[in-house]
Amino acid sequence: MIKRFFPFLLFFILAQPLFGEEVTLESLLDKAIQNNPQVIAAKERYEASRARIPQASSLDDPRFEFKYDKMTASMDAVMEGKTAPMRVYSWSQEVPFPTKLLFRAQIAAKESQMMYAEYQEKEKEIVSMVKSLYAQLAFIYKSIEIIGENKILLDQLSKTTAQRYSVGKESQQDVLKAQVEIAKMDNELVMLEQRRQVIQAKINILLDQDPSLELGEFKLPESSYFKLSLPELNKLVIANRQELKGFRLAVERAYKTVSLAKQEYLPDFMIKYERMERDSRLTDWAGMVGVTLPLWFWQKQDFNVKEMKHEALAMKALYKDKENEVLLEVKEYFSEVLAHQKLIELYKTAYLPQAEQALKSSMTGYEADQVDFLNLLDSQRMLLEFKLDSYKAVIDFEVALAGLERSVGTDLRPEADTPAVENRS
Repeated sequence: MIKRFFPFLLFFILAQPLFGEEVTLESLLDKAIQNNPQVIAAKERYEASRARIPQASSLDDPRFEFKYDKMTASMDAVMEGKTAPMRVYSWSQEVPFPTKLLFRAQIAAKESQMMYAEYQEKEKEIVSMVKSLYAQLAFIYKSIEIIGENKILLDQLSKTTAQRYSVGKESQQDVLKAQVEIAKMDNELVMLEQRRQVIQAKINILLDQDPSLELGEFKLPESSYFKLSLPELNKLVIANRQELKGFRLAVERAYKTVSLAKQEYLPDFMIKYERMERDSRLTDWAGMVGVTLPLWFWQKQDFNVKEMKHEALAMKALYKDKENEVLLEVKEYFSEVLAHQKLIELYKTAYLPQAEQALKSSMTGYEADQVDFLNLLDSQRMLLEFKLDSYKAVIDFEVALAGLERSVGTDLRPEADTPAVENRS
């Protein structure tokens, strides 16, 4: 008997630090948002895009030139007797048509807004993953607790069966059956511990922590209530889903590029100023203004505008495709949430009470020698399975809700349930 209990007791002794401190979802989400490398990378890309906005509206660097003119000095010597070489200093600046700079800045601004939407989308993706893993780990802790309680009950039944066997009221097969069931639970505890470590490692990775770091005990949510309708969710999607916002900004950017392409019909300018020096004296000066002539517009500008228009129409179609994809995703998660919510209610009001009543009836019948041990064992096993399945339904609800929140782009849990993580997803 001691050997049989040793793995179970050893596990709970080692797990005492885990069960001693509860980890809140809020603390995990805060760490994930602050430390996750993917979120940090998305944020830095956004900051980089902001720095490109003033660059887009800036003029090209001016050009400074120096010219040493010995040839002119030689010609002057022949014509006028002047022999000093001439030095020419010049400064020039190319100036695009002003509206071109305006549209370039607007396009860069749209790109920066797109990067911000991408950053927000990545943050919500990581939040959804943490919520899902949190629920899965909470289920493992609850499973360990339930199996531990059932193992204690089975151990009591095993002792009772052994006593009845010693007086000839029970068969040896029943005694062995009880021991086999206990061994199965020991195996299940080992597998649960393995899954616990893997999921905990996944959470630590999302938080950019040592994968082997112990986090503490996770608790299941107190409530699994959801009341929003599908039309309400669809409205929230359009307003809050950052990925869709990024696509809308991409469409706006595409039409800005069409406007910029049309600006290429307009000329650009060049301004140049020169000063000439001879015999260490600045003498004459010259100024020049140049302008580009888009003479080949039917080959260049016309087709550039046509290209940008087709690109804009393609992006508009991609946005519509993405919107349909997201709405379908919302519908799928919405159906899962409602199904799991209904299952939770059924387990609470029907399945679990019936299984508990069946076990009590079997226990009473077994004590009165009216029910055999195998029937009692089946009743006990059925209650265990219903308990685990009921909590599995809660976890499936939480995982589906996390996916739905990511699809919609906002927190959907009632404020009273999780005020600490409000506005996080």
